[in-house]
Amino acid sequence: MKENDTKTLTEWLYLESDGELTEAQVSELDREASGSPEFAATRNEMARLHEMLESSRIDVLPDFQSRVMASLPPAGWSGRHPRTWWAAAAVLALLGGAAALLSGLSAAQLQPASPFVAAIAAVGDMLASSLEAGAGLIGASWQGIRLAVGEWLGGSIPNVIAFGVVVVGVNLLLVRRLRRRPRPEAASSGSKSRSVE
Repeated sequence: MKENDTKTLTEWLYLESDGELTEAQVSELDREASGSPEFAATRNEMARLHEMLESSRIDVLPDFQSRVMASLPPAGWSGRHPRTWWAAAAVLALLGGAAALLSGLSAAQLQPASPFVAAIAAVGDMLASSLEAGAGLIGASWQGIRLAVGEWLGGSIPNVIAFGVVVVGVNLLLVRRLRRRPRPEAASSGSKSRSVE
């Protein structure tokens, strides 16, 4: 028996107990069970398991879901009435007003002619200074790394050899990860599970 046929028949065994097979599929299972004692034993075992599960089923009361949902406290995010959002809207308005007031007051002290434009210019200057400081810090960090590696490599020949081996190993690993291996060919469409009419 082909592997795809075995997989299909095993799947049909699970579907048979749910009553989702056609008559042709059930007759195919009967034919396979008559030819293979192992398959017949597996089919009988599946039928017994289904009977055990059916006999141990506990019926749920019709109003069980509504009673459980009624006993749960209401979620805060599920409030649909606009009154539930008044606190968040008030806090947002208060914070926005305070930010506008503070930026306007500080800008008026710096340049009374155009307070808002001066505040925006001050924020822009702060961002530009931050970028310059960050670029300088990155440059200094790379310079320090270069000096440390240069001192380590200049110390001895074994350090240079070890560094070379690590670099070559990382490069080989990167090349291996970038080159995809051809995946094994999937079974041809002709050998896929056959449909029984």
